[in-house]
Amino acid sequence: MAKVSDVLKLSVMRGVRVVAGEEGLFRKVEHVTVMEVPEIKRWLKGNDFLITSFYSVRKSEEDQCALIRDLADTCCCIAVKTGQYVKTVAESVKRAADEVGLPVLEIPGELAYIDIIVNVMNLIFEEEGNSEILEKYVKDILYENYSDEILMEERGRLFGMDVEHDWFSAVVINFRKRYVPDEQDWKGIRFLGRTLLERMRETAGIRECVMVPLEKGYLILTEGEDECRLRETLVDFFEEERICSLWNAGTDKFVCSIGPVRTGLAGIRDTYSDAFKAIRVMRKLQPENCVCVYEKVEMYCVLQDLFSAGKRDVFERILAPVESREFLETLWTYFMCSGSLDETAGVLHTHRNTVKYRLGRIQAVTGLDIKRPEDGFKLYMGVLAWRMKE
Repeated sequence: MAKVSDVLKLSVMRGVRVVAGEEGLFRKVEHVTVMEVPEIKRWLKGNDFLITSFYSVRKSEEDQCALIRDLADTCCCIAVKTGQYVKTVAESVKRAADEVGLPVLEIPGELAYIDIIVNVMNLIFEEEGNSEILEKYVKDILYENYSDEILMEERGRLFGMDVEHDWFSAVVINFRKRYVPDEQDWKGIRFLGRTLLERMRETAGIRECVMVPLEKGYLILTEGEDECRLRETLVDFFEEERICSLWNAGTDKFVCSIGPVRTGLAGIRDTYSDAFKAIRVMRKLQPENCVCVYEKVEMYCVLQDLFSAGKRDVFERILAPVESREFLETLWTYFMCSGSLDETAGVLHTHRNTVKYRLGRIQAVTGLDIKRPEDGFKLYMGVLAWRMKE
């Protein structure tokens, strides 16, 4: 898909200057829109290349700054035609654009809107065609919609993907299970996905990546030439402060999971499937988290498969005599707090002696002493089976 930086390479844009927000030149361009009326935001579709003369906000730099901040999450850039209504883009407007990372362009007065629109739309259509074909190719792999593996590998090479030799990891961004997203939520998760995609493409260790829409989110399939380097790159990438900050506004809405690094057509399917397994485990064991690495919860994913295969009752019988949900929550929290009575009491907002009493009652009805390694293991597996069933 075309980026703002690609648009600037068009011959028609030769006289256009980037005056602010250069950090956002990686943003994707999906639509071209002309704005000369107030309240434009409700008419935008997302990732709009917005062309304007600032007519509706020509009398106030403050209004121009407010417009920049308001459109930062919807537009990929704002191209301002100077001369008739504003002689130049004000310094305060430039600072506002730099703060939100929204590119602002100055269009010379002699350049016609229609020339920009036609050329940018042609670029978008050309890029979208290639993107849709690549998305379909990835989906054919995920849903095993092919009969000849050699032919699929050859198709991949046409797209620059070496399925046979390179390594892949699925990064899944999904809305939380019970969250019902509205149109604005979808714009937000798409913006998040596009931002991650472009920053990944700039990261050493990631050879290429492609973004594919899912039913409740997006898949970013990352590709690298070296297994260990790709794994380490992705872990480091999601621990970066600038990436972590992207989740702050939506931790209650969506989650992200990084699948294991795999190779081959079957490997791509496996990393995609395992990424969703990690999301399911995280939802039950770490609901407060929004980013999960499969390899850090792999053991729990394997246990989840075991429980799903009808073996859960072996573990559920351990705590069958404990009828109080409150006692089970206390036992789970105790294990999560590494066996600290004080920390457990703090998390549950209760007294240390209350925690001690509840654990004592569990010992009395089960006959298992939490301080003995063998009994502690049984109690942990029992409460884990209960937690993963919740």
